[in-house]
Amino acid sequence: MDADRGGFAVRCLVSGVMCQVSRAACHRARAVLLVAVMLGGQAFGEEVAGGGAPEVIKTKSGVEVVRLPAGWFEMGSAKGAAAEKPVHKVWVDAFLMDRYEVTQELYGKLVLGNPSHFKGPNLPMEQVSWARAAVYCNERSRAEGLQACYDEDTAECNFGANGYRLPTEAEWEYACRAGTKGQYPFEGGAAKLHDYAWCAANAVGTTHPVAGKKPNPWGLFDMLGNVAEWCNDAYGEDYYHESPARNPRGAEFGDNHVLRGGSWNAEPDACRCAYRLGDDSGFQDACYAKDDIGFRCVRSAAGTAAASR
Repeated sequence: MDADRGGFAVRCLVSGVMCQVSRAACHRARAVLLVAVMLGGQAFGEEVAGGGAPEVIKTKSGVEVVRLPAGWFEMGSAKGAAAEKPVHKVWVDAFLMDRYEVTQELYGKLVLGNPSHFKGPNLPMEQVSWARAAVYCNERSRAEGLQACYDEDTAECNFGANGYRLPTEAEWEYACRAGTKGQYPFEGGAAKLHDYAWCAANAVGTTHPVAGKKPNPWGLFDMLGNVAEWCNDAYGEDYYHESPARNPRGAEFGDNHVLRGGSWNAEPDACRCAYRLGDDSGFQDACYAKDDIGFRCVRSAAGTAAASR
């Protein structure tokens, strides 16, 4: 410290040159650092997405989940269908997402029966309606001593509960993109899809064991292909025109729910990050299901750092 000038002599880490910094500048830098620490790395309310591989946690029921950071991303595609427009900036809070699609083995441990067409313990669940997927989320929550998210009479989701639920459409796309901004979450575009997804070109008319292809940059497997995945949101084709910027939760009303990710019988266009469609939720027909639809679960990351290990 230079007492006469009321500042500090500091060395530049790049050039190695000593320079004089005022006392006021040091105080400002210290304040910025304290704010960043208090926000747990989220300086000015944002956490940088895509900065590294997120933490993988094994839950009490033995399922691997990935802790995804809060952050902003651009949702939708200017090159896609009308339902994918306009591209809009969205914030999602931190959450935990299953690393794999729910398998038949995991489903069978908690819910009686296996309606899947293609049978196998490590194959993804399919021929499961949105409603049955929500029931599984509740059963898994109870098995881990968590508060169930879904009212099974009304299908309403309690986002304040700490249990499992289906991802919002925004959470799903955020997780799929994993900090990337292209049509696919990897370099090479559709020509490299076969390395990351089971789709019409390589699936040979069936589902395949989960995690058989490369994961996305955040360590999530089968986000594209194998089975399309239910989201919590009711589907609205024009919803992006009215979607809030923070934690959007889908259309207020709708008979269909959102499906994302494409499946074993999908062409490359339907396996893009932004591709979206709605399908019958299966509330009226308990037997309604398709063998290219499955799901994975999420839950809020709040207060889970120690409890989920």
